[in-house]
Amino acid sequence: MREVYNTAVRLLARREHGVKDLSDKLSKRGYPSALIIEAIARCQHQGLQSDVRFAESLCRRRVQQGYGPLRIEQELQANCIAETLIEQAIHQQSINWLDAAQAVWEKKFKSPKNSTYAELQKQKRFLQYRGFSHDLINAIFKTILSTS
Repeated sequence: MREVYNTAVRLLARREHGVKDLSDKLSKRGYPSALIIEAIARCQHQGLQSDVRFAESLCRRRVQQGYGPLRIEQELQANCIAETLIEQAIHQQSINWLDAAQAVWEKKFKSPKNSTYAELQKQKRFLQYRGFSHDLINAIFKTILSTS
């Protein structure tokens, strides 16, 4: 038990991990699932592991990397984070998603001057892939095309 717990603490010292993520990493190291569950419960009891902190941390990192709320939500769901925690992480952050999406677009495409319809569609698909909703994307292009 002590070895599993120590490994879990070392992993958590590097960065936040969700329960599923931490469990998967410990399983890959060959520890039995009963000991993994016990070690994770101990870490949670001591406040070393928290799905709330993990969700907030992942959300902050992904926003800095230029990802939108849909993509972040999908990643948190893949990590088995509760829906209420996902909502809190995405909406509790003081993020202006319109500004974030526009910054991502500007970094990638610079200027819409002389863009063809096909190029504009490509730009929209890029933002959609990054996890921004159709409403946000349309608002960005409305702003961009009206100023150019």
